[in-house]
Amino acid sequence: MNLHRFYRQYEDTPKDDRFDVIATPAEPISLFVIFKRLEAVRAQQRYFKEMENHLLSLAELGFQQIKKE
Repeated sequence: MNLHRFYRQYEDTPKDDRFDVIATPAEPISLFVIFKRLEAVRAQQRYFKEMENHLLSLAELGFQQIKKE
């Protein structure tokens, strides 16, 4: 399952059914908990990607300054 399909199916699921516990091999969990965890993971992904880009920009600036000296 990809994220797009999950979000599509989640939105199509009745709100009461989103909280039903589902059987998984490792842990009992509801679709709502999966939804919230995916939101958190995606937010962290964005944060770390932005931080990576910021740090790479700083590194580029640093390398430019070193070359000039």
